[in-house]
Amino acid sequence: MTTPTTDLPSPVAPAERMLILDAIRGFALFGILMMNIEFFQRPIQALMLGFNSEQSGLDYAVAWLSFTFIQGKFYTLFSLLFGLGFIVFIDRARQKGAAATALFRRRLWGLLAIGVVHLLFIWSGDILHLYALVGFLLLLFVNASVKRLFIWSVVLLLTPILLILLATQLLEMAMQVPEEAAKLEAGFAADKEKLLADIARGDLLYATGGYWQLVQWRLYEFQAMYLSPALVLFVPMILGIFLLGAALGRSGILQEPQQHARFFWRLMWLGYAIGLPLTLTWGIYGTDVEMVTASMRNAVLMTCQNFSNLALCLAYLATLVQLYLHKSRLIGWLAPAGRMALSNYLLHSIVFTLLFYGYGFGLYGDLGRAAATFWALLLYGSQLWFSHWWLQRYRYGPMEWLWRSLTYRKRPLFAR
Repeated sequence: MTTPTTDLPSPVAPAERMLILDAIRGFALFGILMMNIEFFQRPIQALMLGFNSEQSGLDYAVAWLSFTFIQGKFYTLFSLLFGLGFIVFIDRARQKGAAATALFRRRLWGLLAIGVVHLLFIWSGDILHLYALVGFLLLLFVNASVKRLFIWSVVLLLTPILLILLATQLLEMAMQVPEEAAKLEAGFAADKEKLLADIARGDLLYATGGYWQLVQWRLYEFQAMYLSPALVLFVPMILGIFLLGAALGRSGILQEPQQHARFFWRLMWLGYAIGLPLTLTWGIYGTDVEMVTASMRNAVLMTCQNFSNLALCLAYLATLVQLYLHKSRLIGWLAPAGRMALSNYLLHSIVFTLLFYGYGFGLYGDLGRAAATFWALLLYGSQLWFSHWWLQRYRYGPMEWLWRSLTYRKRPLFAR
């Protein structure tokens, strides 16, 4: 099939890319790996149990640092960048005379295909498919102003939090009635028993199962995790973060950070002033919070976590902008990894599933959190170097090239 050039502009050339956005994406990649390394040795459903308090010593310390300062913050940062990238993509496509929304839909379908393959055939912790599906809702805001994007972002971020607090309050009121309390407690106990059985089954399969057994199990995990009522609350939060990123993109602040240095300075300090106390509250008191049993204490602590996720995400972003404005070498090291974020993200899963799972080297459960994190740091460091090496020879990462091919229905130049 052939399509007129006006409908399908060329992919973004390396010279057109924004260094600061690539650097932030490379930094977000680091945080995602530091969080995901836990769930290459735990079933993804174990997320519902919260912090793993069975660890001790250095393993506990490393896990706690990740739980407090990384978990939730970097997924939020990645989501923010996705929304910002949506605006950049749409605006650039329009400047080139393209049917921008049709092009973005194809981009999302391509991401969805990559995400589903990753989810079923490599690792069940995939986030790409969810980003793609929620990304279709962004098209409702394709012409929205900065103000409208920001207002909808606030509404979507606050609504699930308020609903959780309200639902928890109603549950606690119901628990005051003995008959209702007995029913609710029995329901919570049954849910937890099923969850623990699923986690035990997942541990066994990941440690000893064959490849096709795990493909079937990942399909089951997908149904259990992503087709649950909790998705009703999770989707608005993702979309809210997308829209906040879109508002930043439409404002042009990150496209011209030199002209907004004071804004980023204030954002950095405000983010840390709000985020650090909240995340320390979460880190100190939230290690026993689980998502199976509802309580107002848990709901309040999770609210602290949600606000700290956003505040520290913005503080981290603003810190990187400050480093960029001061011409830090770190930005130059992070940017190539960010340009190849999709390839690097998928490589994390390939390397660690082969290392840990029964059909690979079978080390599942043998490495403590500290040792596993060391290997994750080693992989990330090698990716920083390799991304430099690769992009000196090729225009795109391999998966970025594939994604662009699916989006533009033509194969962009690969080698330099």
